[in-house]
Amino acid sequence: MPGVAGWHLAPRSMALQGRSLPEICAQLKDEDRNGARTLDDVVKHVGTVPLVVWAWAPGAGRESAPGTHAGFHAR
Repeated sequence: MPGVAGWHLAPRSMALQGRSLPEICAQLKDEDRNGARTLDDVVKHVGTVPLVVWAWAPGAGRESAPGTHAGFHAR
């Protein structure tokens, strides 16, 4: 599998595609759908977990996530 150790697809229930911004916001804040994380935990998760950070430096021949990780993680 590509990516860093532990790389895997997120469960279908975590998909964001086709959802409105309010729906995405509600999903990210809903501890029943976000891995039992508080909002502070979500912010820490997207800032420090290697699997998330990898998206902006995926290696040669792979397209990185749009923008920058710093911009994505900014509060």
